[in-house]
Amino acid sequence: MTQVYQEPPLPLGVEGKRGRNPSFPTSLPGSRQALCVWLPTFELRLELVRAPELDATSVALLSPGEGTRRTLWQVSERGAAAGVRPGQLISQAISLCPSLNLLAPDPPHYDAAQEEMVEALMELSPIVEPAGRGRVFVGMDGMERLHGPPMRQVRITLQALSRVFPHPLVAAIRVGRASGKFGAWVAAARAKSGMPVLIPDAQLSSFLASCPVSVLPVDPLIIHRLERLGITTLKKIISLPEPALVGQFGPEGRKALEWAKGRRVDPVRPLHRPRPIRVSLDFPSPAGRTEAIHGALSRLLEKALSRPARRGRSVHGLRLRARLEGRGSWSMETILREPTAQKEAIAFPLKARMALSPPPRAVERLTVEIFQFGPASSQAGFFDRKEEDRRESGGMELEEGAIPSSLREAVKELKLKLGHSPLYRVVEVDPWSRIPERRHALLNFEP
Repeated sequence: MTQVYQEPPLPLGVEGKRGRNPSFPTSLPGSRQALCVWLPTFELRLELVRAPELDATSVALLSPGEGTRRTLWQVSERGAAAGVRPGQLISQAISLCPSLNLLAPDPPHYDAAQEEMVEALMELSPIVEPAGRGRVFVGMDGMERLHGPPMRQVRITLQALSRVFPHPLVAAIRVGRASGKFGAWVAAARAKSGMPVLIPDAQLSSFLASCPVSVLPVDPLIIHRLERLGITTLKKIISLPEPALVGQFGPEGRKALEWAKGRRVDPVRPLHRPRPIRVSLDFPSPAGRTEAIHGALSRLLEKALSRPARRGRSVHGLRLRARLEGRGSWSMETILREPTAQKEAIAFPLKARMALSPPPRAVERLTVEIFQFGPASSQAGFFDRKEEDRRESGGMELEEGAIPSSLREAVKELKLKLGHSPLYRVVEVDPWSRIPERRHALLNFEP
């Protein structure tokens, strides 16, 4: 289904009122060749995947936020044919299309889908830069050796996304490839579903010349003034002398000319963040009781903390997500005051915040995500063996009856604090006795 959408936002990092990006410097990290993966009306398409029976009806997604005068955010093709437009009030839209189905937004669900999209693309390239929901830039420098020519790179990209998204979403994705994020974004905006637009460096300026001035990432007032002067395409901007543009629009005019000529190449910046640890639990039947959700939370924390990717690192930021019964989702995020690896210290703030803002309905699926890590955990295992040169040895290499030095030090500290050792050693006395109490005995542990 083709969606009607508003003018796309500016790419992340492209200079304008909402961002800034200098000309491409070879000394800074990034990728000159950019692949833009864009799914128009990302949020509305996700809702139609969850409710496919609405695909053949007029649908509109309400704008986020609470208020008495809420407006429409995104509108389906059938709704647009009836005169419904994004930004209209609900009363206006209903008067134009009485059969219009209004959907409440679900931001946690959209954010989770965006995270899955980014992680799927990070499997292809180490340089990935998200630019809002449904749009991601992928650095493609040097990818020919790994993935082949550009068209094969596009196919591999779509195959990676098909592992996390259903076919209707992947089929609607638009792909553009060019030098710099601006060129790749314009190429993706000109592309159609299943027909990527790949722009070689030699053809970038001629491709941009045919585009309207509205694609320029500059102040909208400048776009309006250019259109009133009859300058509707980038080709007409190129024909103007630079001093005239600078005299009319200042530094923004020079930047517009550089983008129009394809001389301003903004690289894809890598996303510097550790890969999150995510674990989920599906309830056999929707859970509405707080005790059941707390029990599931404890099991999920145990599972997440035992992951090899977490070992040696403390936990600082966590996110709790829930898929609710029927339709909808719920999320909660917390940053711990002190990074820790203790399960109870992590669970306490989550339970406290959950008591203040619980899930509105029964939970079908609960997910715990560790997205921010602290410094290395200072607590070492008692049975980690280290030699004099501080090199670790496997715990399985300890001889029978040997006591790790870390355990000896711990017992000494306890004896100094308590006056005695609170630890005991289990010793076999009569393992074949019919009375369980006679099989083993506890002796004071004094290493």
